[in-house]
Amino acid sequence: MFDLFRSRQKSARYILGFLLGLVALSLVITLVPGYSGLVGGGSANPQIVAQIGDETLTVTDVRRVLERELRGRGIQRGMESIYVPMFVQQMVSERALAYQARRMGFDLSPKELSEAIAGLIPQLFDNGKFVGKEAYSAFLAQQNISIAEFESSVQKQALATRLLSLAVEGVVVTPLEVEEEFRRQTEKAKISFFMVTPDKFAAQALPNEQEMREYYEKNKSSFMSPEKRAYLIFSIDEPTIAASFTLPEAALLQAYQQQQDRFRTPERVEARHILLMTTDKPAAEVEKLKAKAQDLLKKIRAGGDFAQLAKDNSEDPGSAIKGGDLGWLVHGQTVPEFEKTAFSLKDGQVSDVITTQYGFHILQVIKKEQARLRPFPEVRDEIRQELARTQVYEKMQSLADQTRTALVRSAAEAEKIARDNGLSVARVASAGQGDPLPEVGVSADFADAVRGLAKGGVSTIVPIGDNKLVLAQVTDIFPPRPATFEEVSGQLRGQFSAQRTQNLMMDKVKEIEARLKANPDLGGIAKQNGFTVTTPEAFSRAENISGLGMAMQVEQVFGKDPGAIVGPVQLSSGFAFIKVIEKIPADLTQLAATRQKLQNAIKSRRAQERREMFSEGIVNQLVKEKKVKIYEENVRKLADSYRG
Repeated sequence: MFDLFRSRQKSARYILGFLLGLVALSLVITLVPGYSGLVGGGSANPQIVAQIGDETLTVTDVRRVLERELRGRGIQRGMESIYVPMFVQQMVSERALAYQARRMGFDLSPKELSEAIAGLIPQLFDNGKFVGKEAYSAFLAQQNISIAEFESSVQKQALATRLLSLAVEGVVVTPLEVEEEFRRQTEKAKISFFMVTPDKFAAQALPNEQEMREYYEKNKSSFMSPEKRAYLIFSIDEPTIAASFTLPEAALLQAYQQQQDRFRTPERVEARHILLMTTDKPAAEVEKLKAKAQDLLKKIRAGGDFAQLAKDNSEDPGSAIKGGDLGWLVHGQTVPEFEKTAFSLKDGQVSDVITTQYGFHILQVIKKEQARLRPFPEVRDEIRQELARTQVYEKMQSLADQTRTALVRSAAEAEKIARDNGLSVARVASAGQGDPLPEVGVSADFADAVRGLAKGGVSTIVPIGDNKLVLAQVTDIFPPRPATFEEVSGQLRGQFSAQRTQNLMMDKVKEIEARLKANPDLGGIAKQNGFTVTTPEAFSRAENISGLGMAMQVEQVFGKDPGAIVGPVQLSSGFAFIKVIEKIPADLTQLAATRQKLQNAIKSRRAQERREMFSEGIVNQLVKEKKVKIYEENVRKLADSYRG
């Protein structure tokens, strides 16, 4: 796709995101099971999350991956804490494979490294000739990546790929296996069913207060109110401190003059395009695509809507949905043919049909800008924000230190500092472990900081999110005690209701199961018990069944004859009782049309299974040899740092 050779936006995500060897290979290394056993000792540097041979995987390495994925929208902001352990596992797996490959004598020559880079970033090689180290470095610098880092990652990727290729040699798929897969995918079943769900019994399951009190009195010792604590919490947040900052114009102008290179923008064009892809297509189809491109060009020049034609026809998925919009392009971001045309057009001008290695393009330049130095008024606010943020962080840390020192001496002294500087102070009368707290929310780091403190103890300074520091004093401790009935009545009611509902439902399920064995009259038994029978359309294994969910949940129906009863089948919503009405066999006359696709899919799946097993085996062996170690506490802390 065209977007694959753009370096600043999409290429940052596709070329330099995963392909930098910092997450996963194109061969898709999946998460390696059993990492709970790869726990390092407690002596690891807190900035190190794993060790692979002599190489360390650091917190910074993982953060870089997260930032690249966030910028490329590979993951959602707010989900970082979930992705941290996944990325760590994938990064360890890749490095472990590369490490083992080197131990086995695999290596990558300079020529092979160059060829690998050319495959990833073809625009660095103009007609096969390297564009030069300066352009290479500038290209990577756009993503804040050094040449050494990039080439190290490419080497790891290539070595791991070579090693894993050993696992997939000799994968064979027989004609019989293809036919069996075709039958499995295309045969269909038609059923009738009814569901037994908990909501049918909820009204009968409600306990009365007397029952709950009797249970409470008999089991009073098992109901305990855990230890609770009272806190005085001080919060120092960036917006509050920033509001008190003013920067003189002279300081902003000085920063501008000292950093002018930052504010130089190269010649660039804002463009959009339509792409008809020719990659891996036969010559006859290529000619048809060329004719289609010429026809689209005629429509555009006759006044056709370029954006709409791009949405309807372009095969570049990254830009087609945006009317072909590519954003701003600078020299070195695109293949030579495209770049030459883009920078030769004027504002609003449409190109002829351009041929590149990806296919046929029609390009329109929306706006063109010459290289320039952005003037001071244009970047003034940007400079102000950067300078202010640096000083604000320093002020936040200084205030936090002052407040903590004062708090150790006297809470009143600390509160005066807080008032004088506009800091937030919150009093928490009683909170248990894990309870959300004002200014803090739920934070594992804060919980660690106050755990074990005596009454009057002061916590360390804890970062909360990206722009807040908090510290706390324990003002009181309330030891565990027997809980009152009123405190646990809600809990009891929920427990009673849930257990009774489950018991009533299971009794009914067993009763229906026994009756269906004696008399397989699905409709009659459903009616007698107030359940509704549903008969959906025939379905294959890959389809959804209305009212049931994925057909794979009831796959056993495909092995039954018409008239058979299946069930009870436990699903997330309850228990299903099913009657097989009809079996529709696969139409083998259609097998020839899909044989190659099925064979490739089976081969790919089998190869992936082998890669996973091979990868897992290597990592586990390196763990036994103490060549791989993960410091789970550091991984957890890193994940927690992304929680609000």
